[in-house]
Amino acid sequence: MKKVVIVIPVHQKELNKDEQKSLAQCQKILGHYPIYFAAPEGLNPSYFSTIKNYQIKYFDEKYFKSPKSYNQFLVTKEFYKSFQDYEYMLIYQVDTFVFSDQLLEWCEKGFDYIGAPQLNENHFNNPGYKNSLWNPLLLNGGLSLRKISSFIRLLNIYHLFYPEWPGHEDALFSFQLRRAWPLRFLFNLPTWQTALQFAFEAEPEKCYELNGKQLPFGCHAWEKFNPQFWSQFMG
Repeated sequence: MKKVVIVIPVHQKELNKDEQKSLAQCQKILGHYPIYFAAPEGLNPSYFSTIKNYQIKYFDEKYFKSPKSYNQFLVTKEFYKSFQDYEYMLIYQVDTFVFSDQLLEWCEKGFDYIGAPQLNENHFNNPGYKNSLWNPLLLNGGLSLRKISSFIRLLNIYHLFYPEWPGHEDALFSFQLRRAWPLRFLFNLPTWQTALQFAFEAEPEKCYELNGKQLPFGCHAWEKFNPQFWSQFMG
């Protein structure tokens, strides 16, 4: 079995300047890994060529019509089975940015799912704070590493009881999973401290302090959350 594939979900016919920057960085840092665009049937824009050896997997366009349909897409077994020749997939949305190639290192850590942690004042005021079943942690899916076999196993069980998930897909795989008995034992999830080493999203300046003034592997929604902070690291 091959180790890891990068999957870039897209629906746009054109990318804006920030999205182009994100895609170019993916090629620069991670271009030696297999990279697929996950796209609606028939989409073939010129920006695909930013990734030198890109491949495409097409899916029903119904999944790309809205944020809600995209979230439903990422809780389908169809999506994960399309990449089951690989052990892991890195979801790399075009509002993300990676700083260095740590991808294989993160695969070796053995987590079933990891993304940027959504922190609150408890974390900022107490670096030793631990999340609990009553205050579980949301791990953002925009830049996230997923163990494919674990996702297929979880969704096989989940869909026995629920035909679809009504909310954000990353909430199911992190926040809600912590509360779901016995499903929470099916996923190996990181602590928020470890997840910070993987990625930042909101409050990046505070995250940087909590992470020992070290950059993470990458970040999500950098153009939305304090782009001035990120500009010093992006050139």
